[in-house]
Parts: sequence; structure tokens; C-alpha cells
Amino acid sequence: MASDDVREIKSRLDIVEIVSEYVKLKRNGRTFWGCCPFHNEKTPSFSVSPERQTYHCFGCGKGGDIFSFIMDTEHLEFREALERLAERAGVTLSRGQQNSAAQRVNRDINLTALDFFLESLTAAGGEPARKYLERRSLPLDVCRRFEIGWAPNSWDMLVRRLQKKGFTSAQILESGLAGEGRDGGCYDRFRGRVIFPIYNITGRLIGFGGRMIDGEGAKYLNSPESRLFNKRHNLYLLDKAKTSMNAKGHAILTEGYLDAIRAHLFGYTNTVASLGTALTQEQASLIKRMTGLCYICYDSDSAGQEAALRAMYTLHAEGVVAKRVIWQGGKDPDEILLQPGGPELFEGAIAEALPLPLFHAQLRSEALRDPVLAPEARRDLLDGLASLSIFDVMPYLDELGNILGVFPHEVQSMLEERKRQRPEVHSRNRRERDEGDFVPPEQNYADDLEYMLCSLLWSRKDIREAYRAEELMCYIEDMGIQNIVFALLSGDDPDELERRWQQMNDMSGMQIIARGNSLLSREGISGETAEKLMGTLRRKYLKNRLASLVRKIKEGNISESEYEEYLKYTRLLKGGSIKA
Repeated sequence: MASDDVREIKSRLDIVEIVSEYVKLKRNGRTFWGCCPFHNEKTPSFSVSPERQTYHCFGCGKGGDIFSFIMDTEHLEFREALERLAERAGVTLSRGQQNSAAQRVNRDINLTALDFFLESLTAAGGEPARKYLERRSLPLDVCRRFEIGWAPNSWDMLVRRLQKKGFTSAQILESGLAGEGRDGGCYDRFRGRVIFPIYNITGRLIGFGGRMIDGEGAKYLNSPESRLFNKRHNLYLLDKAKTSMNAKGHAILTEGYLDAIRAHLFGYTNTVASLGTALTQEQASLIKRMTGLCYICYDSDSAGQEAALRAMYTLHAEGVVAKRVIWQGGKDPDEILLQPGGPELFEGAIAEALPLPLFHAQLRSEALRDPVLAPEARRDLLDGLASLSIFDVMPYLDELGNILGVFPHEVQSMLEERKRQRPEVHSRNRRERDEGDFVPPEQNYADDLEYMLCSLLWSRKDIREAYRAEELMCYIEDMGIQNIVFALLSGDDPDELERRWQQMNDMSGMQIIARGNSLLSREGISGETAEKLMGTLRRKYLKNRLASLVRKIKEGNISESEYEEYLKYTRLLKGGSIKA
């Protein structure tokens, strides 16, 4: 049973030893202390108890046992953490959790095959692959780092190696490394291909991808779908990139193995590649575990553009903000980074990446100018935009209006009408925010804005200095956020506020900041776009105030000054300057 496995694992592993691999701990009495790995802090508030085999952070409130710690630090689900810790503890999981014998056989077969592919690359028969990799600027030291190998163009060299190691034909066929011939024998699945090993999120070798270097056939070939390998649920280099994705606050997604490798070589260690032509919901969910922001670095050809658009909507449906990187001077990351000045071009393209609404609109802009293609292009664009929240679209109403040839407020009206006509479009991409439940969009939208504003003011002194308390307080409804914003804009230092809360044992303030930081990361908002956030907050306030004035008009008890206020706010919301 799972509970028996958990108890056995806990009895063999020490939480202090586990946590020490991630956090520098110092003993103080019977407890170990360090800086929390789950939020930024200067004063250690993260405690580990060897007696209770638990941890707790007095700053952000996180706590638990070795399972919750590994799940949070490695971004694993419970089943994955269970397998990871069981392997470390030397515990064989019960049959209900894992078919241990079959898993071990698959693991051993894959590791044996990897050794074969690596040896083949450096052997005499690997010269064609070495020349190809040299042309692609991948020397042998890089190949060793990423375990790139070579599958000889032979009928059954790998099969014979595996059989010599004691694996049966049935086991080899089940692994996907071989196919069954007409005579009942086995033949190598990968032949004449450069080989890329594929690891899952826990670092277990689960399959291979092969790239043909000449001849006819599919350019790329992956291990077949099996109990161990499912490309929908994995991303290339995720095991290497997951920590960096979380630390940097964003992911970079490429189409090909070589694009991902090249990005890693230039320091973009938060890069992964999708294992196929279309990003799946399961892959988007994996990215969501690490970060709320993803830059799409697909090829610049028409197929890559359309694939990027589909990937962006798939990511958005999982709650990940997606931005499309537009290439100038090359077709993909590998080509861009290898040319003179490539790193600067790559960094500039990342900085200028387009948000989903603008990329979709610009991708359809040419068709919108063609009388024949315009109706379908307009339908496609409006259907897509209608699946987004108002917060996603509102900052870009001016640009969208220019591309569609209408006023900004007309864009909003068109989308609202679209949502009413096709409610499933509006709801299909709206997922849970934090607690796992669907919530009314307007209430969630308003709350999120206030949390994000609070966190921006907390982290950026320049933004605090740009606003006065009386200028912002009327836009905030949450009393807890009001108190923090007032304190920050009145000159209180964030570090001093945090110390004060710790002394009072009141962590509600840090929980507000932590939630705001998470939302900022997910929505891709930085200090440079703070003014758009402020403008959206102002619109929210104006709409609420306008609704109140409309009620007074209907009741017949509105004053003359209030009526003037009503006219002013109506003009503003229809496209006037929101600061007027």
C-alpha cells in the first residue's frame, strides 16, 4: 500500500540531509535554520526539525515533510516524488504503485542502449555523424555534455548488443528500441540517426529521439508510445531546465533538440523543446509547474508561426502567459545564436516578444487586408481573443483596433458580443487560478490586479516614488492590501515591514506579497509595464463608480455634480484619456 511505502521511505531518509542539498542549514539548539528556498529573504526564517522530520518557514508559511519538500523544490507530483525518494531510499514500491520489475528492465535496457549510442558516435563507424555534428557546431565535448549519440545504419547491431546483455526479444520490443520483422526477428528502430536521450522530469531516461542526417524517411523519429514513454507528457531537457525555469521566472520553448541545446550553450538554461509538432495540454501543464511565463521560440516559417499560435493558446489555457519571439536575421534559435552578434540579437528578440493578442492580430493582419480572406481571418482572431480574459486584451485595445480597422472601444464591444454568442469560447481557456476552483472572472480579475500592484510597489522603489498614496488608495478595495500600499507610499521600508510582521508573528502581509509575485510572474508583468497595470486598475475603479452613478440615475436621486461625474467617466471609458 502507498501508506506503507511512505512510512518505509521516511524511516530510511533524514529530512535534514535531504533539505541540506538545497538549503545551507545551520544548527541552533535542536533545530536547523536557513533561508527559505520558496521565497526571497535575507533573514533566515526556514526551520527544519530532525525530531519531527518536518520543515516550516515562518516567512511564507510553507511546511511539511520530505515528500512535500521534494514536490515543491523539484516541481513534482506526489507519485513522481514517491518514485524519486523510493529509489534514493532503496525501497521497492508495492505493486499498486509501480511494476518495479518491469520498470527496472526498461531502465536497464535504455541505459544499455545509451551506452551503445555514445560508443558508436566515437567509433570508426560514427564518422558521418561526427562530421554532421561538426557542421552544426557541436564538438564532441558538447555531445558528451548532452549525451548525443549515433545509431549506426545497421539492421540489428543494437538488438544484438542488448541480447548479449541478457535481454529477451520480448523485452527489447516492448522498450521500443526495436521493431519486429516478418520472420519474427527484431531489427533496430533507430538506424543512421543522431540520437538524443529523453529524460522525464525526475531525471529518468525514458526514450530517445533520432535525427536522420541523410537519405529518405522522417527527419525526426521518437521512441514509440509505451508505458514508459509518452511524448505528450514530457519535454526535451526539462530535467536540466526546470530549476532554471523557476529561478529565472520564465521558460523558453523551442521546436527542435538542437535549438534547445544551442540555447543552453549560450546560457539560456531555462530552455526546453516540445517532442513533436504541437504543444500538448500535458506539456503546458509541466511548464506551469515551474513558471507562469513562457517565450515561444519556434521557427519563423509559416508552419512555425501557426504552431507558435496554437502553443500560446494551449499555454494560456493552463494559466501560463505566452509571448512569441520574432526572429530577425535567422529562422530559429540555433541559426540566430551562431551568427556574429547572435546573442545580442537573441536577447533583443526576447525583450521585444509579442504577447498573445498582438501576435495573433499581426499574424492575421495581411489576410485582414484581403477582401476574400478577411472574413475568415477576422472570425479566427475574434474567436481567439474572446477566449481570453479582459485583463489579457485590454492593454492592447489600441493596437488591435488599428489592425481590425475599428476604434478601441469597438474592439471591446465586439469581443463581449462574441463571448455572449459563444460562451464556450470564453470559458475553454480559463483555468483555476491558485486554489483549483473556477471563480467568477470579474471578482478574480479585480483581486489579482490589487495583489500585483502591491507586489510591484514592494519590490520597486522607483515605482513607489512615482505615486502618491492618495492617488492610488481609492483604486484598492482589499483592506489588507490598502494597509500595505499606504505604508509603502508613506515611506516605510519593505525590509522593516517584514521584520515588524515577523516580530508580531503576522504573516498575512508576506502572503499577500507572495501571491502578487506569483501573479506578476504568471502574467509576465514587470516594472516597465506597471503603468498599464495602473491604467487597468483605474478603469476598474471608473466602471465600479459609473455603475453606482447609473443606479442613482435610475432611482432619480442623482445630484448635478454627480451627473457631471457620470458624463466624464462615460467619455473616459469610451476612449478618452484615462488620466483626464
